[in-house]
Parts: sequence; structure tokens; C-alpha cells
Amino acid sequence: MSLVLSLAIAIGPTPPPPPQRGAPEVEVIHARFEVDLIGRSRAVFALPAGPRVIKRFRWVPDPDSPGPAWRAARLRIAWEGDDPEGAAVDLPLGRFVEPVEGRRDDPDGPVLANERPMPYRERARLVLDAEGPIRGSFRIDSGPVGPALQDRGYLHAEVVGEGGGPGPNPPPGEIGREGPGVSTPAVRYWYDRRPGPAPEAARGR
Repeated sequence: MSLVLSLAIAIGPTPPPPPQRGAPEVEVIHARFEVDLIGRSRAVFALPAGPRVIKRFRWVPDPDSPGPAWRAARLRIAWEGDDPEGAAVDLPLGRFVEPVEGRRDDPDGPVLANERPMPYRERARLVLDAEGPIRGSFRIDSGPVGPALQDRGYLHAEVVGEGGGPGPNPPPGEIGREGPGVSTPAVRYWYDRRPGPAPEAARGR
């Protein structure tokens, strides 16, 4: 009896391995980065290790933080590197986040966010340069990258048309907020396979 039972066990199907729990590729991360700058200063934050896609980039200013100071602070996001000079996103913080339509205010105040997908393969660095006092926090929600990086590429953003409209021959992309012919600069978003800024010739400048 025991011999037959042992043989049946030996030739039976091999059970599947136990599922992996807490694997980084399926993890949803809600990261929070506190900002407390006085005068002319810089804050640098390393975002969660990739591959990931940022699904919601939110800024929550402290009620006592002067609006003009944080809106004018220079925000840069460098994909796959640490050098802010190679950042693909480079513009004032107040131009990158805006009130999200259809969302009610929560206990932290108005919802100021950018919800464009921002995929990256390995790492991302956030740099904020301020000329005045700033207090608040970044709330960054990210999840599995999926096909976002392969399908879209890396998010790029810049201010165009400092003199009253987009500059000559801007590269293809989405003009956010204001459009051509307005008196204030517009923000242009586009995706590129390169993690850094496009060469000047490719940008038509």
C-alpha cells in the first residue's frame, strides 16, 4: 500500500511555486516629500526605483507658504539620471501643477496636480530651486510601468513663448493651458524616447 502511494506521489503533477508577494513591479507607492526652503535654496528628491509610471504628481503648499514664491520656483525632473541640467521637465512649479477639474478640495486644500503619465525605467530625480521661502509637500503616486514607457516614451515639459506665444517651429506636442497669441507663456508637453532634453536642432530653435 505504501509503495503504490509513494509511486503515485512521485509521478503526480508538480505543484506550482508559491506566488511572489510584494514584488516591486506590482507595488503601488504613495510617496510624500516634504519641502521647507528658506531664501535661495534647493531641494533634491530621489523618486522610487523603477520601472514605474507616475500617475499623479501633486503639490500641497503650506497655508503660510507665499503663493508667488512656490509658483515661481524652478521644477526639474531628470529621467534616468541625477544631473538637473539634463532634465526633461524644466519649468516653474506653478506652471506644472494646476487645479484638477472635477475634484473637490480635501483636508489638505485645493487639488493642485499634474496627472499626465510619467513613466521611467530605472530612476528619476526631482529638483526644486527656490528664490524665496517655500513650505509644502509633493505627493507622488506611482504604479507598475506596464507598456507606458514603450508606447509613450518619457514626458517632457517646458515653457514656450516667453514673449507672448509659442516660439518659432516648436516641436510637436500638446500646448497646455494658454494657446498661441496669448500674453502669458504657455506650457508644452510631449513624449520622447530620449530621457533627456531634445537636441536644439530637433526642437526647431
